[in-house]
Amino acid sequence: MPFDLDRVSDILVCPSCHSEFVVDGDALVDVSPECRRSFPVVDNIPRLLVSESTELSTDDWSAAMSRSNRNTATGKPNE
Repeated sequence: MPFDLDRVSDILVCPSCHSEFVVDGDALVDVSPECRRSFPVVDNIPRLLVSESTELSTDDWSAAMSRSNRNTATGKPNE
């Protein structure tokens, strides 16, 4: 069973910039274009330690936002 962000989206935020997350494969990616952090989900448990996260390149972050139907420049939901 994949991680269900919808069940906890109101309480999980990026520990670095406090933005919300989108699920991208086996990771949670924050929606902040300035922060661009990806946190692994291991055994259905998000690892929300900045030391275990990866800062995505602008291109990789934009691709993750596109896969989540988000604006690739701002991270905001597409309408």
